Amino acid sequence: MPNDALLVTMAVVAVFVAFAWALAWADRQTSARRLGSDTKR
Repeated sequence: MPNDALLVTMAVVAVFVAFAWALAWADRQTSARRLGSDTKR
């Protein structure tokens, strides 16, 4: 695999990993509030 294709592949994977991390972080931030409100029933 040429170096150009390898670098592009690594960049695309890094973008997907960063997006997945951001979604997981946001879900963790909001799930704490959801769990807190659900336990008051």
